[in-house]
Amino acid sequence: MPRARSHVLQVAATVHGGRAALHHDARHVIDFSVCLNAHGPAPVVRAAIRDCAVDEYPDPTSHDARAIAAARWHRPIDELILGAGSAELIQAVCFAYVEPGDGVLVMAPCFGEYARAAQLCGAQVQTALTTDDLVRRIADRPKLVFLASPSSPIGQQESLHTLQLIADACRAVDALLVLDQAYDGFTAAPHGTPALPGHSHVLHLRSLTKDHALANVRVALGVASPEVVRALEAVRIPWAASGAAQAAVIAALSDEAEAHARVTTELLRHEAVRMRTALQGIGFSVLASDTHYFLVECQNAAHARTWLIDHAALLVRDGTSFGLPTHVRVAARHTEDNDRLIEALARFRSTLSRSTHDAS
Repeated sequence: MPRARSHVLQVAATVHGGRAALHHDARHVIDFSVCLNAHGPAPVVRAAIRDCAVDEYPDPTSHDARAIAAARWHRPIDELILGAGSAELIQAVCFAYVEPGDGVLVMAPCFGEYARAAQLCGAQVQTALTTDDLVRRIADRPKLVFLASPSSPIGQQESLHTLQLIADACRAVDALLVLDQAYDGFTAAPHGTPALPGHSHVLHLRSLTKDHALANVRVALGVASPEVVRALEAVRIPWAASGAAQAAVIAALSDEAEAHARVTTELLRHEAVRMRTALQGIGFSVLASDTHYFLVECQNAAHARTWLIDHAALLVRDGTSFGLPTHVRVAARHTEDNDRLIEALARFRSTLSRSTHDAS
């Protein structure tokens, strides 16, 4: 039996949210663990996916979808690449640029696929916990720097000034900044895509699976210099973006679908504010967020997740894989769902109070 590369077998799988992780029929469970638009895609997007010809090969260049995105975002088409979700483009940029032993810098806590993709390529992954620390560590000349704005799981949006400073620091040492803007559409003041147009050392990632609720379609766009786009295209499998994904992009970037996303994400953001206030009112410590998702301190995240599944059929994101074992991440949904979670967390908190009292 031939042996796989040793470092590949040592890279752990990334933990993700979603009901699929429950490994059984969980359609009755309300999912707060994924940061999607609970209102679903716009009707025009659903129709485009439904009408896709499943018996034809997709355009391997995704030309029409890239052209629509280029026109919407006022960029040349050769700066656009379409991927099967941000995760595929994250792997592509690592495969294209990272050699064994290269340094890769990640702003933490964050999406686990950044480090995993880099480790699969043999990179030495370092983390920074603040943007000041990130800029200092860029002086060590990493090959890639990963930063999300807004971040996940915290939901913090960096200012354009800060993003520009980080991008310029990368350019000074010839590093590539991978700026993940997956949740930009959930903020009150989105930076837009790309946040730093024309910057030679930035790859912008813009997932449409979040605010347009297309998680099962797997689609994201990358915006970068033509040189970076060509490097990513060179390492990808043929037909990486399906015909359904390409049709979804064309429809999602229409005026109708963009308006649907704006209205519904605003509703979710307001719901999140209401939820944070309610949870603080019953004694929870809740972190501030610029998005519709946020972190709740609950002593033991794994226990809280299990309790909520078993006692309320609600799923939250255990923060342990982010290095936050005392926090769960919650994404706002419809008002009635959110009320159920608030009530269930109040009951959960009462069990913690009883346990503390019994222990004393």
